[in-house]
Amino acid sequence: MQSSYRIIKNTSVDKDDLKKIVTEFETKEEVEQKNLAETNAKTFIDSYESLAKTMLENARKQSDGLLSKAFTEAERLQKEAYEKGYNEGIQKGYDDGFNKSYEDGYKKNLEKAQAEGQLIKENADNVLRSCKEEKETYLKEKEQEIRNLIVNCVEAVLKREVKDEASLNDVIFQALAEVKNTKTFIIKSNEIYCEELKNKVELWKEQLPFRGDIFIIPDKDVELGKAVIERENGKVVVDVNIAMEKIKDIVLKGE
Repeated sequence: MQSSYRIIKNTSVDKDDLKKIVTEFETKEEVEQKNLAETNAKTFIDSYESLAKTMLENARKQSDGLLSKAFTEAERLQKEAYEKGYNEGIQKGYDDGFNKSYEDGYKKNLEKAQAEGQLIKENADNVLRSCKEEKETYLKEKEQEIRNLIVNCVEAVLKREVKDEASLNDVIFQALAEVKNTKTFIIKSNEIYCEELKNKVELWKEQLPFRGDIFIIPDKDVELGKAVIERENGKVVVDVNIAMEKIKDIVLKGE
């Protein structure tokens, strides 16, 4: 998803090429020209008022007819000047109103654009947050799949290894080392391990060290991967499958 929001802080605001607002500001020169026009208008009115007064003064001196004519002309000139000033005022008021309306419209559209931009930002944040949540969920699911895969692989390896005739050698030796306080060991296991175990007896006696007797007896009732070690005061069962259970606990619990 792509989203964009841009406000051009100069003379325009563009949004998807659908709307364009151009804001014109009066320059110093324009202000001076405007002031000059107002001054000229005032001078224009003042000059006509002065002319009217002069004509009135002359009319008094010359005749009643000239006086009447002067009054009439003065009224006409005053009306013309008033109408000119009034029209200029109306135009100025219209311009001011237009500028105000335009400014209000600009502000309104700017606020609208900012609100839309904020909405886009919030939507983008929501999408990003949702993506992060989905990513975390996905990773958790994949992590669990990976853990299960590791367990399955290790389990497959161990199942293959327990069929190896030497797969019990290490676990039996470790068990013998921990319970040496006896004169005799009787080791029972599935017959596939017996020949290999017999070949290790003398080596174990030297490594332990142990001066008693170690007997290897095949027992078809003992499962693959297991062995029963009997001694004078008890027995010990060794099981390579226990290692598999420990691996499962470690991998699946993430320890």
